[in-house]
Amino acid sequence: MKRLLIACVVIFSFLPPYAAKAQQDSSGLQISLLTCSPGAELYSVFGHNALRIIDSAAGTDIVYNYGTFDFNDPDFYTKFVRGKLLYFVSQVSYSDFLFEYQYFKRGVKEQVLHLSQQEKKKIQTDLFQNVREENRYYKYDFLFDNCTTRLRDIIFQKNKYDSYQIPVFTQQGQTFRDHLHVYLDRAQMRWTALGIDFLLGFGADIPMTQMQSMFLPDFLNKGVSLTSTDMGRMVRMETEVLADLQPAPQALPFYLDPLFVIIVFCVVLLIPSFYFTSFQLLSDQIIFILSGMLGLFLMFMWFGTDHQSFSQNLNLVWAFPLNLFFAFKISNLQDWMRKFFKLWSIVLLALIVFSLTIIGIINAALYPLMFLISFRYWILSKKVNQHA
Repeated sequence: MKRLLIACVVIFSFLPPYAAKAQQDSSGLQISLLTCSPGAELYSVFGHNALRIIDSAAGTDIVYNYGTFDFNDPDFYTKFVRGKLLYFVSQVSYSDFLFEYQYFKRGVKEQVLHLSQQEKKKIQTDLFQNVREENRYYKYDFLFDNCTTRLRDIIFQKNKYDSYQIPVFTQQGQTFRDHLHVYLDRAQMRWTALGIDFLLGFGADIPMTQMQSMFLPDFLNKGVSLTSTDMGRMVRMETEVLADLQPAPQALPFYLDPLFVIIVFCVVLLIPSFYFTSFQLLSDQIIFILSGMLGLFLMFMWFGTDHQSFSQNLNLVWAFPLNLFFAFKISNLQDWMRKFFKLWSIVLLALIVFSLTIIGIINAALYPLMFLISFRYWILSKKVNQHA
């Protein structure tokens, strides 16, 4: 009996630290980050994140999702274009959440977070507050305030960023645009990439901090996985809940690739102008009207909307709004117009050289169009009151 008591004392001498932890965390909460694989549609191409909270005391298993919006809003498209569409946090049962992703054959990974009882209770309390009708809505921003950054700020507690040990897990100098292209290139969405590159302003090309790099689902997943706290690794357990069973995306045939299509378009406008004088005026008008209208659209997206990501757009140098005015003055050029064309031809060439030093700042498919506009500017600068 004496030996049995001694053995029990020795065994239980190892238990107090664990028992203390159990006493410290009596919340009955388990919080997980869910990361969903990208889908085939544009709205799902970047994947998704959500937070799962299992409350064993209340017997609930709820997923909180910051990526919901009201598609039935009668002004949906107007608000979406102007950056005024309100997203909101919603809650759904874990089983219902999984059903949707299983139906579309998209993968789901779960990371159980290693948090203190106080941190768990704070996250749950904050989410309870956020789902209230008066608090649930927010103005979505593509790069800086989206359904993933909202969860990043909840998990990392925005006011305590410096207390986390986050190793460098992205290449130094990576930008928002670089991370977007990880998804777009993988999905073979060349035209979508061109459209997004065209719309994004210079802010998308500023090197990100490690915290900023977690603005997209896979990068938040990776950042959380590698982060350490005073309690150890932030992730206690990782599980693949659903495998990604979607078919591999198909690459575009070369003749539908944006670069090839735009090269053909530019050749059609340029080559005939060397042989048919009557075609020169029409060719220049097409070029100037198209670039001018694109420029007006970019100006609207910069100043007429709430999209932070679309300001300071370098594409305005070639998609110049005044080209729409010049299109109807080509046959009767004034001296100041010729001087402007000469200057802007050089500026355009300088932009091309500059953009080549920062790969990706201008989509490569746009270079033929930029060269064409620069060339026609130069030719027009040499002509006086003649059809170009």
